[in-house]
Amino acid sequence: MSVILEPERRTVKARIFLGLVYAMLSLGAATMVYPFAVMISASFSSSYDYQRHSFAVRAAFDGSDRFMRSIAASFKAFPRELYPDAPKEWTSWDVVARDREGVALFAARELAANDPANMPEAELAAARRYLDDLAAMDPLSTRCTYDPRDVAEFLESKYGSVERMNEAWGLAHKSFFDVSFLAESRVPPGRSMPGAKFADWLELKRSYIVRAKGRGDFFARTFPEPSAENAATLRRQIALQFRAHGWRDFLEGAAANYRLVGEYLFVRGRAFANTILLVLLSILASLTVNPLAAYALSRFRLKATEKIVLFMLATMAFPAAVTAIPGFLLIRSLGLLNTFAALVLPGVASGMSIFILKGFFDALPRELYEAAAIDGAGEWTVFRRITLPMTTPILAVNALNSFIHAYSSWEWAFLVCQKESHWTLAVWMYQMSQTFAHQPWCVMAGFVLVSIPTAAAFLLCQRVILRGIVLPSMK
Repeated sequence: MSVILEPERRTVKARIFLGLVYAMLSLGAATMVYPFAVMISASFSSSYDYQRHSFAVRAAFDGSDRFMRSIAASFKAFPRELYPDAPKEWTSWDVVARDREGVALFAARELAANDPANMPEAELAAARRYLDDLAAMDPLSTRCTYDPRDVAEFLESKYGSVERMNEAWGLAHKSFFDVSFLAESRVPPGRSMPGAKFADWLELKRSYIVRAKGRGDFFARTFPEPSAENAATLRRQIALQFRAHGWRDFLEGAAANYRLVGEYLFVRGRAFANTILLVLLSILASLTVNPLAAYALSRFRLKATEKIVLFMLATMAFPAAVTAIPGFLLIRSLGLLNTFAALVLPGVASGMSIFILKGFFDALPRELYEAAAIDGAGEWTVFRRITLPMTTPILAVNALNSFIHAYSSWEWAFLVCQKESHWTLAVWMYQMSQTFAHQPWCVMAGFVLVSIPTAAAFLLCQRVILRGIVLPSMK
């Protein structure tokens, strides 16, 4: 039933009121959609354009921005030694990304100056021999801006297991994703470090050259130390690489964030299987215990019903952080640490769910129960055949809440399950946010991936959720 009748809708006041309502709803929708759009855009970004926090990746439709992003892939900071004629205020990639007009002029100038159509044949031949000459150089004399997303794949292909790598290096790493060559990359050209790890660093530098040659590239992440003598050569190779493979490099760079997240969250360990099992057990337990408890409080007039309801409402007054320590001590006393029971049991009964279900059951017509009793139906039959079918919407909402809580809760899972074999996707996502804090664009890709199941569940259950909201108000 409409709040405003049809004849009243034609008045000026009603139209203004409805306009304000729709404006507020649109604003509320925008405040929800815009942050998610920014997160998706950030998941395809890089060190060059992450700080923009825009809802669109400009490099996808701006060639000059895409060219600058290709340069940022090989240089941690703007290479002033290669481009001394660039604007003086370009001190970091964040500053460069904010200068739209400067980037457009810079890209147009560089690409025009290094157009293969205007190059002599001898210069083009030298450009094609660049990687061959680079492969013949001593890797100690070259610089490499390695991509941390490539380290795990490189080490796993060489050693196969973390244990073998730790034995060769004499170090202790929990996984390939924890390895960093940051110290090795800072060693000045011509110098070396002792140990097998530095040897692997040199091998990683050579692997970039080998891969670039196999792909028919003009430039690689490993390159000679920039100087005044080779600046023109490096600028030429960067421009030719963009002209030949700019779109491919952009798409691969954007997809690399999701490739890393997929390997980190879904491929290794049992995180995905653990999450599915936890969600299924949580939903099953919630749909079993909560309806039974609510039905008992609604169907049978107990003397302590009001006190029980008040006690359930009191449980909602305490935040999860307050109950975490007592809950942990209880789970430890029961000997359930590092088990799925520790994850499932604390969420089996919910005071809020029982309270809502009881109100729903109280609103059902008593004549139905009297008719069932006359027909000789037992209590279990009444509960299963009459009560539950009439409360499907609220049960669906209850199941969705259980799914969201079990799927996204990482604090409790991390507290009671210290073994990695029992970690869920939420716990691994928390660990990833710490491990790849220096690459927030990869973390954003992880947030996008782990939010897909929640969004899909909401979209699939949207009609049921709306029924659960509307029906109680109609009773």
